[in-house]
Amino acid sequence: MNPRSSSQDLHPSTGARFVFEREPSAAPDSPRYLVTIYLPGTERWSGRLEWVDGRAKLDPTTEPAPDREPWPWALAEALKLARVLHRDPKPHMVRWRG
Repeated sequence: MNPRSSSQDLHPSTGARFVFEREPSAAPDSPRYLVTIYLPGTERWSGRLEWVDGRAKLDPTTEPAPDREPWPWALAEALKLARVLHRDPKPHMVRWRG
């Protein structure tokens, strides 16, 4: 018998898990995404990704990420992953890094 999954399954033991969900109300030519970054333990960050003048921009939907590692690394990785969505917008994308 398999144990029930929990929100802890969403958190990696190392690195981070990045989840991008396209906002349904976004125009086809200017997609916006809801972003959730899961770090080890119970830490997570939620925000919105959009492109302003061709540059990816992340804004928090809750409180800003702390200015300590691994958060600067995780936000930089999210911006790198945004390039994939800018080239080929998808409704949903999940990536693991680290």
